[in-house]
Amino acid sequence: MTIRWPDAVLRPQNVAFDIAPRSLAGPSSVSGITQVVSSDAGIWKATLGNIIIKSRNAVLAHRAISALLEGRLGTILVPLCRAYQPVPADSDALYEDVPHSDDALFDDDTGYVGTVIDVVAAAPAAVRAVSMTVTVNYAGDIEPGQHFSLGERLYRVRSFDADTGAMTFRPPLREAVADGDPLNFDDPVCLMRLASDDAMNLELALRRFGSPTVNFIEAV
Repeated sequence: MTIRWPDAVLRPQNVAFDIAPRSLAGPSSVSGITQVVSSDAGIWKATLGNIIIKSRNAVLAHRAISALLEGRLGTILVPLCRAYQPVPADSDALYEDVPHSDDALFDDDTGYVGTVIDVVAAAPAAVRAVSMTVTVNYAGDIEPGQHFSLGERLYRVRSFDADTGAMTFRPPLREAVADGDPLNFDDPVCLMRLASDDAMNLELALRRFGSPTVNFIEAV
């Protein structure tokens, strides 16, 4: 089972998710023209910056994740926040944490959370496709720049036609999509690994407080 970054315990102050293009360029000619050749198979890179560490739980969680990942060997699901997603109007209350039957929450003070946005593939799509047709059952406005995940793979909307359901996205599909597969706009995640073996190093002030920055790259 793939572990997930516990953003409720290790909350970053700065977050960046970007697609790193794969390009090659030759030297400039006398006229100043440069030829650039680029692949469409860019990979995700992410930075969780200035993570707030000021409690025992946060210190131990950071150390535990470091031990589980063992540098770049292991993989982890890195979630995005829900900001800027196509959340329907007046639906924020539907995302509130639901406790156990005895009104208790989990140890990190979170509860069960369901999905709200309902968007599914309207037709199959092949591996490396950069477009598909979707059916929007319940959602706000889907716009370029928003994110969704299929399984453990992350994608960014490039264009969307609300009349036809035609959507383009980047990067290309990592896995084939079947008719009816759900697009996760509520809680998009990306399967990643540490960008370097020492990315989880933790320096603590007074052995208690820290604000590390962790860099990831997509596991492909």
